[in-house]
Amino acid sequence: SDESLSFPLYDKILNYWFPPTEGYDVCPQWSIPGYKNNVDYSISFVIEHQQQPLLLIEVHPPVDFRSDPSRNCAIGRVIVDLDTIGPNNWHTDRLYAISAIGKKWRACYTLKGEGSKGGRFVKGVADVNSLKSGKPACWNPDITSDASWEALQSIVETIKGYVAESGKYFLYLYLLYGFSRRTGRYVILSSDSDSLLSSSFGF
Repeated sequence: SDESLSFPLYDKILNYWFPPTEGYDVCPQWSIPGYKNNVDYSISFVIEHQQQPLLLIEVHPPVDFRSDPSRNCAIGRVIVDLDTIGPNNWHTDRLYAISAIGKKWRACYTLKGEGSKGGRFVKGVADVNSLKSGKPACWNPDITSDASWEALQSIVETIKGYVAESGKYFLYLYLLYGFSRRTGRYVILSSDSDSLLSSSFGF
């Protein structure tokens, strides 16, 4: 398909920002739950961490930018993705989504447990901010530009911040309760462990 011509570019960008060495998975043609093995119900790329989706990316061919209906269709696809995946997102405060037409792109997000109704545009990506407007000014013209690098960096840092906080939380639970291999049960550790946690995490 024509959009697949842009896949190598986005695959390279996404693997740069979300390397597997940090525990991230760049998943091409990610199957939407309930529609496995159906390309019509897959997302171009999804960034996962511990099998949890953090960022959805829909890629469309450059020619689609020439017409209002095609741009609106690209936006609509991301809106549907947020409606489908968003209500099941209980692991991060925001679920991000990017709509890309060739090198042109825009970004939005929805809050924890919500669909597109709670969606918001990401500031600083395009000249004009809008969640659903298909006007050309609402798109960043080049994802390889310096301005795009800065905008992407901001999104990535936010996402990685959620992952770091999640990791601290589960480590806290692990240290707080511990696990007894002998009994196969979780046990509460001593107050000394709590003191250690307080100094480590600043609680």
